[in-house]
Amino acid sequence: MKNLTKKVISATLLALPSLGFAQGVIPSPNVPVTGVRSLDDVSRILVTLVNWVTGLFFVAAILFLFYAAYLYLGAAGDPERLTKAKDQLIYSVIAIAVALLAGSVRFIVESILR
Repeated sequence: MKNLTKKVISATLLALPSLGFAQGVIPSPNVPVTGVRSLDDVSRILVTLVNWVTGLFFVAAILFLFYAAYLYLGAAGDPERLTKAKDQLIYSVIAIAVALLAGSVRFIVESILR
């Protein structure tokens, strides 16, 4: 019985790749055109990339801000821990500034490319 089960499983596993040939290639009129074909496509890709980076910097800034608040509330008057909390607050302000600069870089790159 075990020998028959092994043979059936082996035959099934050997036959499975042939099912991939059953897929026919039918051209669809709704297939989007991909790839870079013009300068506008490069601009679109750069805008998307800068929007993502800007969003990630804002998320990092908010996380730094929450971490600074956590450190400040947990400092309990300890001057060393208060200094660390203030430094984290400065880092979050810097992250917000970088995120705002990343948004403005988009317009500079677009003006150079056009």
